[in-house]
Amino acid sequence: MPRKKESVKTEQTPLVGDVEPDDKTPANQLRKKSDRKKDTQSPPGLPQTGMIPAEPVPVQRLGRFPAVKDFPFSAPIPIGIRTRFEETGEIIRTVCRDKINDEYYYLGILLLEKLARKRPSPLLAGKTDAWAAGILSALGTINFLFDKTTIPYLSKEDLAGCCGVKQSTVSGKSKLIRDMFKMSYWDSRFSTRDMHDRNPMKNLIISQNGFIIDLSSLFRR
Repeated sequence: MPRKKESVKTEQTPLVGDVEPDDKTPANQLRKKSDRKKDTQSPPGLPQTGMIPAEPVPVQRLGRFPAVKDFPFSAPIPIGIRTRFEETGEIIRTVCRDKINDEYYYLGILLLEKLARKRPSPLLAGKTDAWAAGILSALGTINFLFDKTTIPYLSKEDLAGCCGVKQSTVSGKSKLIRDMFKMSYWDSRFSTRDMHDRNPMKNLIISQNGFIIDLSSLFRR
C-alpha cells in the first residue's frame, strides 16, 4: 500500500520590516479610546475656564502684570477673536497697573476669557476700550471698587476717562456683562480675596431640618 505523505509544518520567518504582535500585554493594560480622552482632560480643582491665575506658582512665575498672551490657558483662544481679546486685555492691564491692582487684572482676564469663548462672542461687536471699561466696571460694582471707604478705590468717572469712553457706555457694558453671567454681590467666581473674607454668608449652611446654621458655631465649645 502506498504511504501517506506526512505534512511538514514550516515556520515562516518574519521579514525585517515586519512588527511582531505583543501577545504578552495583560488585558487590564489595554485602554479604550474613551479612556485616552479622559487622560487629556484638565485635572480637577482648576477653574472651569481653564485659566490658572489663582494658583500661586504660575502667578509668581508670570509676575504681577504679565502680558495677556503669556497667560496659561488650558485651551487657546479662538483665532477669530484672539486679536480683539489681546487688545482688550492690554487695556485692562494698563488700567489695573496704573489705577487699581493686580488682583483686578487677573479677575478681568478671567471674565474676558469667558466673553471670548461664548458662541458667538460678544467681543466681536463694539470697541475694545468699551469692553475693557465694562469688564472692570462689572467687577468693581460687585467688589465695591467705587466706594470711597474701600481700598483700592476708583471712581466711575476716572475709569471711563482711563479707557477713553463715555460713562454711559461703561454703565451699559457693565450691566450687559453682569446680566450675562448673573453676577451679584459676594459672587465667589469674581470676588476679590478681601470681599471673600468679608462675605457674611460664606459659613452659612442649611441643615437637614431646613434651618440656616452658621458653620463656625458648630465647632465652638
